[in-house]
Amino acid sequence: MARKYPNQPRRRPGHRPPGRRGAPQAHGPRPPGFTHPAMRPLFDAVLPMKGKERRQFFNQASTGLVVGLGLGGAMVGGSWAGGVGAVLGFAVGVTAAGAFVEKRRFYRR
Repeated sequence: MARKYPNQPRRRPGHRPPGRRGAPQAHGPRPPGFTHPAMRPLFDAVLPMKGKERRQFFNQASTGLVVGLGLGGAMVGGSWAGGVGAVLGFAVGVTAAGAFVEKRRFYRR
């Protein structure tokens, strides 16, 4: 098979050509996690898990928060408007809690 550019030297794998910039950086600093950074020493002292297990624990906690607020919205909506209100209250509760957890509205500066 003929080379694409026979008059140029071959490109050696694993070496970036001189003068080429590195990979583009992400836009701004990485956002913090679900919990406040100052709480890390407390979690280190109280929780026996680290790394992937701790992340899984907090993911389950945030899922419980969303479901719990959805059920609370269903109870409030059911007391106001019966079955239809319960369904709408659950939808509103899950949507609001999901936005709360996803966007971390309680810790925005």
